[in-house]
Amino acid sequence: MARSRKMSKVFSLIVISALLATALAGCGGSANKNAESDAQKQGNSSEGNTSQTITWLTARPENGAIIQTVRELADRYAQDHPGFKLDIQVTADRPSYLTKLRTLVASGEVPEFIDTDADPYAQELADAGKLVDMKQFLDEQGLYDKFYEPALKYQELPDGRLYLLPLEYHLEMTWYNKKIFAENNLDVPKTIDDMLAVSKVLKNKGITPIAVDGVDVWPVLRYAAMIPFRATGNEFARNLSQGKAKMTDKVGMQAANFVSDIGQYFQQGFATTDYTTAKNMFLNGEAAMYQMGTWEIPSFVDENLPDKMKGNVDYFYLPTMTGAKTPENEFFGNSGIGLAATASKFEGTAKDFLSYVLKNYSDVYVAKQQMSPLKFTIEDESKFSKLFLRIKKDMDNYGSEFAKPWDTLLDANTNSVMSDLIIKLAMGAMTPEEFAKQVDDSIAQNASN
Repeated sequence: MARSRKMSKVFSLIVISALLATALAGCGGSANKNAESDAQKQGNSSEGNTSQTITWLTARPENGAIIQTVRELADRYAQDHPGFKLDIQVTADRPSYLTKLRTLVASGEVPEFIDTDADPYAQELADAGKLVDMKQFLDEQGLYDKFYEPALKYQELPDGRLYLLPLEYHLEMTWYNKKIFAENNLDVPKTIDDMLAVSKVLKNKGITPIAVDGVDVWPVLRYAAMIPFRATGNEFARNLSQGKAKMTDKVGMQAANFVSDIGQYFQQGFATTDYTTAKNMFLNGEAAMYQMGTWEIPSFVDENLPDKMKGNVDYFYLPTMTGAKTPENEFFGNSGIGLAATASKFEGTAKDFLSYVLKNYSDVYVAKQQMSPLKFTIEDESKFSKLFLRIKKDMDNYGSEFAKPWDTLLDANTNSVMSDLIIKLAMGAMTPEEFAKQVDDSIAQNASN
């Protein structure tokens, strides 16, 4: 009887143990599933402690203010989001960058963030659903109205859609030597014809009127865009890029003739003059004018100028013309290459991080003496140069749209053709008529391919 009771107890213990094991296994399975689910949620959220790296493929200068700013903000973000890391992959050479970007897109390995201009390739990516609709994102975040309007418009695709965000904001102007102008009784040009007349007087007196960077080509292309922007806004440039207008049209021929005329006032050998050499020509008093943007403000403040140039540097914006469609407070400017987000990778941390960057960007970027694309105020003016403060007022009084650079609108093949032709046109090596016809032929050929 005692043995029976003993066996009964053993049997009961075995049964209880089996039941407990089953129950614990069930709880353990549920706990593991919940843990996995929580880990996944944390990995896709901005709150998790799991390691998550997001990547930005960029074409910006490694040590430039933009990358410095984003790195600083990423470090701050990581303090509140353990495990977060931003991997910035820099390819500063633009042609190499574009090759790398296209390769990654073709292989389906495009990272969370990329740089691109608002060009035909960006439109292809947007049409394929690969990019985030930034207008929608900014509206969701309450940030759309926080940007300077021209900075966002510069990033719009030709049809007006916004898939790119600006991280910089610049005005472009002609810097001029006040001493040279005063010694030759010259007034600041108010019209495009005035600019030609001033240049002629200077050249006749043996003074180089304009220093230009011909190696990079785009500074010469700016001159081609001057009359079309004054005459039509960005309409002619957009229509030209889409084959709806021709260089042989009236406005196109005005542009070609102007480049032919102004080119004779560039320095000798401008086609082989690089950016730094052209700038130094102006800074050394060897040229009276130099077309460039606000990214060069540090070069033109008195403390950084050669002694003979201190107090002698000023600027004027794009002159107007008879019958101009655009107001005087609209001219050349840009918000640089745009930042795009990959649609398939934008939920969770990537989205939260971009929101954080934009909401804190101006505080860090402006402290580096840079103009932010997000509206900002300056509380302590003593920290900034008078030149910076003056241009900040210009920005606050700017119109609504920048003159669009042609090299961000034209297809890659036509860009290559025009880059070669514009130098020849400015050198007097071809006529405006020859230039216009070859540009039209290139656009027509690429439209049919």
